[in-house]
Amino acid sequence: MSTSQPHKQARRRLKQLGKTLTAQVEGWTDSEDDDLIQEVHVKSVRIGDVVMPVAPPLHPELVPLHEAHLYDNSQEMLRHLRWMMQKDKLGQDIFLIGPPGPLRRQLVMKYAEMTQREIEYVPLSKDVTDADLKQRRELTNGTSYYVDQSAVRAAIHGRILILDGIEKAERNVLPILNNLLENREMSLEDGRFLTTKDVKDGDKNFEKVDSRFRVFALGLPVPPYVGYPLDPPLRSRFQSRDIKTPSFTSQMDHLMALTKNKIDRALLEQLVSVGTVLGLQGDSTVASEVEVPEFPMSLDNIALVAALLPHLHPRFLVDLLYPYPLLPTCDLEQLGVIEAAYRRFGIRSPVVEAHEEARQTFSNYTLADLEQQRISAVSVDGEHPIHTAIATFAHVNEPPVALSVYCGPNAFGPAEFYIETPYHKQLFSSMVLVHASGQDMCLVGTYKGVGKSALVRHFARHLGYTVDYIPLYRDMSSRDLLQRRSTTPTGDTVWENSLLVDAALRGHLAVLDGIEALSYGTLNTLQRLVSERETQLPDGTRLISARRYELLMKKNKLTPEELTQRKFLPIHPAFRILALARSTSQNDSKPGSWLSCEILSMFPFLVVDAMPSDEEQQVLSSLSPGVDDAKLSQLLAFARRLRRDPDDTVRMLSSALSTRQLNRICHRVAYFADDSLYKAVHKAALSRFMPHIAREALHGLMVANDIKPPVILEDAEKVTIELLPSREKPETLRIGNIEEPVLVGGDPMLIPNVVFHENPAHNEILMEMLKDYQLGEHLLLIGNQGVGKNKLADYFLQLLQLPRHYIQLHRDSTVQSLTTTPAIREGVLHFEDSALVKAVRDGTILVVDEADKAPTYVTAVLKSLVEDGQMVLGDGRRIVSKESDVQQGDKYILIHPGFRMIVLANRPGYPFLGNDFYREIGDVFACHAVDNPDLDSEMYLLRKYGPDVPEDLLRKLSSAFTDLRKLTDEGLISYPYSTRELVNIVRHLQNYPSEGISKILQNVFDFDQYDQASKELLIEIFEKHGIPIGLDSEFSMALGELIDLGAPVATEKWTRVGKQKQAAKVVVEDIAIRGGWDLVNERKMADLDRKEGRSTTFTELLYTFTVPTRGEALDIASDDDGTLYAVTTSPVTLHRVLPNHMQVESIDMYEYFPLQRSPPRLRIAMVRLQGRTKYVALHNPANNELLCCDFAAQKVVSVVLRGLEPVKSIMCANLSNEGLLVFYQEDQAQIALVDFATTKQWTIRLPVRIEHLLVVDKHLWIARGSRDGLAYAVHLDQHASAPEFIVEPLQVHGQQGYAVDRVTNVLNGPVGNPDGTRLLQHAQPSRFASVAHGLSFDELLTKGQSATIATYFDKTREADVLPTRTHGTALYLQRTHQVATVYPSTNGRAETTLDILNPATHQVWRIRLPVAVLGGTENAVSGVTSLAHFQVDRHAVAMCELASGQLVTMDNVGTVRIFQVSANDLYRAANTWKQMVGVDQKALSVIYETDQPSSGNDMDQDGSSRGASDKCDGGDGHGSGGKQGTGTGGESDGGQGAEGEGEGQGGGSGGGGGGFNGNGQRDNENGREEATLEDINSLRLKTADDMPEQINEARKELHDNAMQKMLNKLEMNRGDYDMFQRYMENVRREVRELRVILESVEAKNKERVWLKNQSSGDLDDTKIIEGLTGERAIYKKRGEDDPELGLFQDKPKRMNFVFDLSASMFRFNSHDRRLERSLEVALMIMEAFRGFEHKFEYQITGHSGDTANLPFIKPGQYPKTEKDEFEILSKMRAHAQYCLSGDNTLGAAAHAVKEIVAQEGDDYLVAILSDANIAQYNIHPKDIARVLKSDDRVTAQMIFIGSIQDQAEQLQKALGSQAHICVENKDLPKIIKSLFLSSMIK
Repeated sequence: MSTSQPHKQARRRLKQLGKTLTAQVEGWTDSEDDDLIQEVHVKSVRIGDVVMPVAPPLHPELVPLHEAHLYDNSQEMLRHLRWMMQKDKLGQDIFLIGPPGPLRRQLVMKYAEMTQREIEYVPLSKDVTDADLKQRRELTNGTSYYVDQSAVRAAIHGRILILDGIEKAERNVLPILNNLLENREMSLEDGRFLTTKDVKDGDKNFEKVDSRFRVFALGLPVPPYVGYPLDPPLRSRFQSRDIKTPSFTSQMDHLMALTKNKIDRALLEQLVSVGTVLGLQGDSTVASEVEVPEFPMSLDNIALVAALLPHLHPRFLVDLLYPYPLLPTCDLEQLGVIEAAYRRFGIRSPVVEAHEEARQTFSNYTLADLEQQRISAVSVDGEHPIHTAIATFAHVNEPPVALSVYCGPNAFGPAEFYIETPYHKQLFSSMVLVHASGQDMCLVGTYKGVGKSALVRHFARHLGYTVDYIPLYRDMSSRDLLQRRSTTPTGDTVWENSLLVDAALRGHLAVLDGIEALSYGTLNTLQRLVSERETQLPDGTRLISARRYELLMKKNKLTPEELTQRKFLPIHPAFRILALARSTSQNDSKPGSWLSCEILSMFPFLVVDAMPSDEEQQVLSSLSPGVDDAKLSQLLAFARRLRRDPDDTVRMLSSALSTRQLNRICHRVAYFADDSLYKAVHKAALSRFMPHIAREALHGLMVANDIKPPVILEDAEKVTIELLPSREKPETLRIGNIEEPVLVGGDPMLIPNVVFHENPAHNEILMEMLKDYQLGEHLLLIGNQGVGKNKLADYFLQLLQLPRHYIQLHRDSTVQSLTTTPAIREGVLHFEDSALVKAVRDGTILVVDEADKAPTYVTAVLKSLVEDGQMVLGDGRRIVSKESDVQQGDKYILIHPGFRMIVLANRPGYPFLGNDFYREIGDVFACHAVDNPDLDSEMYLLRKYGPDVPEDLLRKLSSAFTDLRKLTDEGLISYPYSTRELVNIVRHLQNYPSEGISKILQNVFDFDQYDQASKELLIEIFEKHGIPIGLDSEFSMALGELIDLGAPVATEKWTRVGKQKQAAKVVVEDIAIRGGWDLVNERKMADLDRKEGRSTTFTELLYTFTVPTRGEALDIASDDDGTLYAVTTSPVTLHRVLPNHMQVESIDMYEYFPLQRSPPRLRIAMVRLQGRTKYVALHNPANNELLCCDFAAQKVVSVVLRGLEPVKSIMCANLSNEGLLVFYQEDQAQIALVDFATTKQWTIRLPVRIEHLLVVDKHLWIARGSRDGLAYAVHLDQHASAPEFIVEPLQVHGQQGYAVDRVTNVLNGPVGNPDGTRLLQHAQPSRFASVAHGLSFDELLTKGQSATIATYFDKTREADVLPTRTHGTALYLQRTHQVATVYPSTNGRAETTLDILNPATHQVWRIRLPVAVLGGTENAVSGVTSLAHFQVDRHAVAMCELASGQLVTMDNVGTVRIFQVSANDLYRAANTWKQMVGVDQKALSVIYETDQPSSGNDMDQDGSSRGASDKCDGGDGHGSGGKQGTGTGGESDGGQGAEGEGEGQGGGSGGGGGGFNGNGQRDNENGREEATLEDINSLRLKTADDMPEQINEARKELHDNAMQKMLNKLEMNRGDYDMFQRYMENVRREVRELRVILESVEAKNKERVWLKNQSSGDLDDTKIIEGLTGERAIYKKRGEDDPELGLFQDKPKRMNFVFDLSASMFRFNSHDRRLERSLEVALMIMEAFRGFEHKFEYQITGHSGDTANLPFIKPGQYPKTEKDEFEILSKMRAHAQYCLSGDNTLGAAAHAVKEIVAQEGDDYLVAILSDANIAQYNIHPKDIARVLKSDDRVTAQMIFIGSIQDQAEQLQKALGSQAHICVENKDLPKIIKSLFLSSMIK
């Protein structure tokens, strides 16, 4: 028979009816049916020369029917069919390969229909097991039997077995068919054997394979498509044919015929042309070509839509089929290519003005009316009613069109909480339009929270549909979509339909929520259901379309009962599938890759985007009435600004502000009007856990958009918690100003009861939680571990007396385990409810703990519960939120109104190896970031836990932990130390106070014992806070040494000559004041890095910090409250250190000090009036000016000193406490006295020139003449009428043979000192100081007595001579009556001594003091050229005294040290410290207590040492102590032999009992209050260093050997290696962090998953019935996921680091080490990526004046050893040294961006370092911005180092977040690291 009647092929199925039907069938008079009857006797089919005999089928219902038109006259298709016929005749199995789409399947069906063959159709996916192909076991009456599956049935009955989707089946499944394909043989599980031989009747063991059995396989070519490659043995058994996309004309004819010519031909041509251009683009041989996602080959979907309405917009139709251009995953290059193709064929989108938001194109039609039809038909099988409605579509300028659509039985109505906006109305119209064309559809959201769920609700309500929500998750197998196994009450196995199948039979709307989450290939099993409305269920039932069902009934004379018996069920015509998806899914390697071409050809797609802003505003204000409009528009403006920002980091933030989140913020602002928007946004964005860059960006944007942080008042109320009327009988809970009634009558067993110490920080969180609770939100608490999430949740419930259910998730949680647990009792399957179901049912609170540990697809189920109020349980029951949804009885659980969820999760990201729970579904909850409580709240808590622990220690611990947490945030340490650890330490301290903190800290930190880098950091932090941490340190006491001086020696005598008095003229005038400027424009506080001194070694040093300066530190002074003022140079800066010495405010002063050749040598004086500080005065010797800063009034005035010569002046500030400052000049006769009390300046002209002036007191000054070297007394003439001074000479005699020594300073004596005792400082270091008796106006001048000078000599320094122009410093300590002196180092070493002289006891306490030596290599002051060293006077240190009596010293580089110098304080501190460290360990023994009385000779139990004497052998300096008294003996300097010292700690004397000091007489029991230096001296610690010498030496030798061997191996010399190590040292920490992060990324990629269908492992709950029936593969186990699915090869992320190696880098390196920092960064990159080069292909290039591209490391040529790395660094350094000047930043950037995309990469990062002196080379910032943004695929970042501040800041303005300014070079590695993190680890 030829093909002359192609249309009639469809009816050739009823051949066999010819035997039974006669022409007089009643009612069959229709001509179509006459046709049927005439053509029944088909003998054969012939195509061309191939003839195939046709036999009538036994089961006509298994023969497919392809009614619709399928390229019927197309030669291509006929050729395919002819080829299939040939292969069929030859008995060969065939494989159709080709692009995705339904065509291949339809061809096979067509063929089967032509040749009247029965088929078995198996859609393959990775869940298909051999049981699905061969045989499956079932149970009946307790006996198991086998049911043949498709392959076996097909073989026995001679059917065609269609295997669809070969590339999706796991590799081990299909080979079981190999033998069946080759030899048509197969052994079955039940013992039968399929064979081709003839089988005798009654032989049960053999089954004959029918000769007509064929296998038709359908598959995609892998690659280019995703899937498992074809197994070679399998491939060899098939004949293949490529089914290409039909030609243009075939497609045109086909589509015209399909739509019965209803469609406009021109429109169709446009569509087909676009499809042809964007279809399979061949093999893109050029790698750099932009890949565009493939356009689906079948346009049937849109043709059907286009046939409905005549004037549709073509762009709308294309978007239905090919939604890529509208999705955010489509980058600009792809978009450009696609749009160009569209424009080419005239498919344009409407023009958009620049200021408008671009929108998608709609159909030109809007839905005007929906009218439900009253009459309802009945479905084919008579089971269900069918409802229809008339939808009227209005067009702008064409007549409206009415279409009939199917709808549900419910009354039409609006959805609650749905505000229809124009945009959503358009979307809704499109949905109804697609629905009218009889197709399913998919809504794709560009982001989450754009309103897909709301649209679906709206659609369902308006069409009266009942919705069946089917949340999809990754574990879902393709079988779960259709049926699941269960048992009958008698224990027989049955199959239960899934919701989807129920919906299909009843005509509901099935919502598949989250198709992007399904694992690859699962959704494809629904292909046939979607496109042909036909599918086969696992139990053999077939669902077929109603039309086909009707034909079967008519043709084969079957009743519905018979068809049901044959397992055929009709699909309700009103049934629709609505799929929802997000454009990116969580398990994508590439964003958006789930949307493959195959899925594209399944549905028409509608893209749901965020609403236009005005509509969003309308929605939000309607949803939260009463919200403040101003706040709302502010919020929206901000959200839009984020969404439109081109920058990735910012766009990442925008996802946190989805419409849903905005809605929540509005709710809160409407209810709680005082809520701050700033906080609300931070809370919604969870900014606490963002990377630093993102957090800064967010803050910046918020401030820019006028959302300001709330002003925090100092005295703001702390939030408190009250229970009214009383805690015992609470009725109302009040937190802050929020009240909530307490629940009565909850189950007391379920109400938590926890120990909770209320504190301000947690109360605040509880208040926020209560607010959200009142708004009906579900709560999500996110935070690090141990911050009290569980405590908070439990306490919250305890306060409200709410019962709770608790569920803890973990990595192996599955969706089933969240909801129900299957169990088998006596052979029958039961389901146990989980806590979740109980909570929903009973209305309790569900606490979900560790939510981030479970896979996100598991927790995503919670979203459908919270958001849609829907959830399907494992046993088929459903949870619903509205009673209207409840249909038939027991299957439904209604959500109790009291049900709430409190979800607890750790914060996302490293080091919590959880999943990003928040990113996936966080926006459904009200989020609260729970942080460690602030210092005050934490102290509050700790005090409660440790009431007896000293407050100071608690504070130290708390601050140390705060610092540790900062490090965690910066990623320096991976473990976040939390309050939990801290509380544990404090509880231990509370109970065992004598243990010593270091031992207790080890309870927490021993975990870090073996991680060297973490350990160093920890020790550093704890040392900084002065907490001894015993990680690897021996404790010791390194106190100063005591030097006994004896009484001072009289050396000089000063007497008054009494004659030659001369008068000195005085001019008194007002102080010359200029200015009155503001001190600071904006305050900038910086944190000081304060390091505590007494962590492992007890010394006098309390703590140190460094004042931030680039130049030299000049002077320091202190105020009464402990504030320190320090002044430093280059630029001149005054630093105000706050009293806690933790923060500093640095005030730039350079505008007051014009530039000079060398920086001004400023000195500070604190001018006090009426006992309080009035001015901080800065004296500039160079121009005789005094700058006075009044910090109280925040003003600066400048005082000009009149009457002085224009040479350097010297200030004497001895009288500054009384408001007087005295100035003199060397070799001049003028003295200026500035009296701030009277605001006068006295200018005194002396008759002699002086070189030195000593201000003894107000009335007596002593001057030394510069020409004659004589001493003069200068004093005010008491008797003169006008102010006048008298100058008279003094006679100075040496005594006892000592020469007269130069006195440099008279120190302020003790206050109220009657006898004129003064202390003098000398110029030479051989004298500590001198005591002058009788040196006062009264004694010397009035009484005429002589003053005697007695000196304390320093024997150790007799010969020392100070270098020129360096001076010692001395200070009288008022509080402790001692003198502190420091002389510069005379031996060139960077250390000297701080000598504290106590004149009362004639002793010196000598403390070692490190000082930075100027011009030394290490601590060189940068920027000061070496010449300057000789011309300036320098002091060893600057000193001042704090009100507490502590001594402050500051050396030239700005290191400030605070010393404790009071003997008494030191003694007490030392004892506390020893206790804190717990150094004196007792010998332990085990003592069992028995009932017998103890015998007399037992040791006393109190552990006091009895009879243990201190024995010492003097020789080696180690004494053996008694049981507890420790002893030392040692040679003392004097050489009087050894003297035993002992100290009995606790032998009955309590405190720090009987210490014997060196003399052994004075007892220091509690009788004597003051401790002396000697007592301290006797506190030495004994170290238990018992390691023999040899071991130490051996170790050292081993180390040296190993080192030498390594260097030989590397061929490096020691010098190079040391230099390399020096670079390495500075970036070691960053390298470590980067590696830690990279490893964690690597580990996450290697995350193991559950492998199903294993024959051993854990029992898989979902396979529990298979277990009953006796199957073997019912286990699951953890294993690595098969990687090749979906990603053939992870392309590496490519990075290019471009270093600036221009000449300026080398030139300025000495200034700020910029080149070295850059080299360190290069080293950091090389070290960090070592071993990860397969994932991160980096290259290092350089640019300079010579060239824009100088490669140092090319991809693939990575350095292997330290030597290679060092060579690269040396090359870089050399280039910078020898290149020409010039700048190639732009060229380098452009080249790097262009070059990096030349090869395929997963992600591209270019980082360009430059020291931006670009203005000199007139480069415009806009050019740089253009280059950086020149390619969208590349993240390009500029980093400016060491550049001129304002230039860099202007650049940053132009470049936005693409520029980073690195002001402090030491931050460079940090910046690079954060760049890498933000761009690479997405």
